[in-house]
Amino acid sequence: MKQLFIIPAVLAILLSFNIESKGQDVYFSQFYANPIYLNSALAGSEGNPRLTLAHRQQWSNLQAYNASYFSFDTPLGKQSGLAIHALNDQQMDGVINNNAIGTTLSHRIELNNRAVIGGGISLNYFQKSFDWSKLTFEDQMRAGSSNRYPTSERFGQSRTNMVDVGVGFVYAAENLVAGLNISHINTPKERFNPDSDAILPRRYTAHIAYQFQKYTYSKQAYSITPSIVYENQAGNDYLNIGGYWNNNFLTLGTWYRVKQAMVFTIGLSYQQFNLGYSYDHSLQSTQINYGATNEFTLSYRFQWKGKDPSKNYKGKCPDLYKNLR
Repeated sequence: MKQLFIIPAVLAILLSFNIESKGQDVYFSQFYANPIYLNSALAGSEGNPRLTLAHRQQWSNLQAYNASYFSFDTPLGKQSGLAIHALNDQQMDGVINNNAIGTTLSHRIELNNRAVIGGGISLNYFQKSFDWSKLTFEDQMRAGSSNRYPTSERFGQSRTNMVDVGVGFVYAAENLVAGLNISHINTPKERFNPDSDAILPRRYTAHIAYQFQKYTYSKQAYSITPSIVYENQAGNDYLNIGGYWNNNFLTLGTWYRVKQAMVFTIGLSYQQFNLGYSYDHSLQSTQINYGATNEFTLSYRFQWKGKDPSKNYKGKCPDLYKNLR
């Protein structure tokens, strides 16, 4: 049975000729486990081909938001990188469905002291659809009846297509990773009504992480990595302050998304596999009954057979980056 939505406010935004509507991107909590989504300048930075999958289920009691992201990146030449990526984002229990596919090209320059600096550019094609049949409007209901009656509401288009461009910049040293990424530079029009001025606004992401490495009495290394990730889109700010503890097998992390949520993460590494899980606990009283927000990530790092060309790759970020989840 389809879930009923009475959304006069949302309808007014979508169908209005005069009100500007601005969409927002999917939000992932495991920033560094999803490197291409974080910063396009990181494509190929592993030095070996890398496959990454991420899935996020937000507010499990509502089943309202589900998003999946795929990326594959690989070194290109001696200092560049190439990535392909795809996104599926379902909102309002499938009322809005956003699909995207894209490619990213990056280039990094090796500096002294094992540091690198570089940039990346991404090109994406979006297709966004709106399933009006899953909405129930006020004039479709009658007192004392459970039937749905025809509506007099006037619908806009059910599908829209967009092309956008993003850029990223990164600096990485032996114990430091810092970067800036700007998505949707061209602010493509995102509209279901031809007369609407709705756009996909730019998303700004700034991130920095510094690793303090320690050694236990048994010579087993572990590290502590504080980090800050800041995002801004459509006037909404997301400041994340947190960090990780990790050794060669286990990663534990905690984040505070200022005034919004606490995020707890755990990651396991085995050979070329990395598995991550995060749980977002909302600090906002209006969301207390919405249920859990769960996120899963899986990555696989391919290894070269025979002679390893990654040893001569000049665009590789230092090992600090591989330890972050």
